[in-house]
Amino acid sequence: MKPSIFRKKKAGKEARSEEQKENKRMITQGVEKGIKQKTKKQDKKQDKKQEFQRIEHHKYLQKNLKKLRDLKDKRLFLKKKKNKFSLRRFARTINLQEYLEKAGFEIDAKQLTKKIFRINIFICLGISFLLIITNIIFKKGLINLLTLLLGFWLTIFFLLLALIWLAYLFYIDMKIFKRTRAVEAVFPDFLQLASSNISAGMPIDKALWYAIRPGFGVLAKEIETVAKNTMAGEDLSTALTTFARKYNSKIIQRSISLLLEGMAAGGEIADLLSKIALNIEEIRILKKEMAANVTTYVIFITFATILAAPVLFGLAGQLLVVIKEITSKLGTSITSSSTFFSFSFSSESIKTSDFRLFSYLMLIISSFSSACIVNVIKKGRVKEGLSRIPVFILVSIIIYTFASIIISGLFTNLV
Repeated sequence: MKPSIFRKKKAGKEARSEEQKENKRMITQGVEKGIKQKTKKQDKKQDKKQEFQRIEHHKYLQKNLKKLRDLKDKRLFLKKKKNKFSLRRFARTINLQEYLEKAGFEIDAKQLTKKIFRINIFICLGISFLLIITNIIFKKGLINLLTLLLGFWLTIFFLLLALIWLAYLFYIDMKIFKRTRAVEAVFPDFLQLASSNISAGMPIDKALWYAIRPGFGVLAKEIETVAKNTMAGEDLSTALTTFARKYNSKIIQRSISLLLEGMAAGGEIADLLSKIALNIEEIRILKKEMAANVTTYVIFITFATILAAPVLFGLAGQLLVVIKEITSKLGTSITSSSTFFSFSFSSESIKTSDFRLFSYLMLIISSFSSACIVNVIKKGRVKEGLSRIPVFILVSIIIYTFASIIISGLFTNLV
């Protein structure tokens, strides 16, 4: 009898626990349904509010379109007023600070613009002082002096300022070019040292730091700045990309992009750096071979511009003198016996001074263009041989003067 009683008690307890579980499930389901219904109602209310706000905003825009257009027109007018010429805006537009950093100058762009403006003012003051002195000496009058000074300060002042800026920007450009060439010359040696450091077990940033040598010059300073930026918390890839963008060199940009790709891929960077260095050296050797193969063209161009053209111009000038003397001896005009044709000779058709001026101009233009062509053929760029341009011009003018003197001495006995 006792086990049956225990069994009945257990069965009653199990039934009660099941009823309690079912009641809990029903309560939770009801609560979840209530929450879902509340959230749906809230979402519907929010959607209705948003739709109402959009409709009202659209109506407001339609009503006030004219006002908004008027405001836009006013803003554009004010911007046009603000976009007047000023030295600070000029410096910002040409990115003068970036150019100065690339050239290695630690100067503020604003201070530089002020200095150039002051230099221009001092030059113009000196020229105006000379004009005043000349006017006093020649006694041309006060009205003439005032008109001269007014015209000078209104026109030549700005022209001088533009010329000074152009000359300084050209100087900065050449400085940047020289720095890039210096970095390119030492870059493969630096990569080989860095690869040997990495193969010895150093990490990349330390390998680049310890690969610096005092003979590297500009590259040593640039890698020092990269190392300082990485120590300050900047990522190595960003520091290297800034260094590559600083110089307009395809060799540096390609090699650093390959290095960054190797770092991202997780390959053997030591082998990669050594291969990049060998590739740069091979490109240099190929360039030298190409320049050696094209020396015949360079010799022909230099001979034609420096020797042939000046001698021919001198001969042409002397022939012009001879023709003038012959025509002056023949007379003012000679008519043929036929009625249909007539010939006239005059000694004042072309002046020798005009022909000399023309020959000088043509020699300067031809020597300038030929020097640029020679630079492109030999080095690939005009900037690498700018010193040849004045040499070509001076040599051609000197040979022209000597040739004209010698040919005139030879032709004096003929006429």
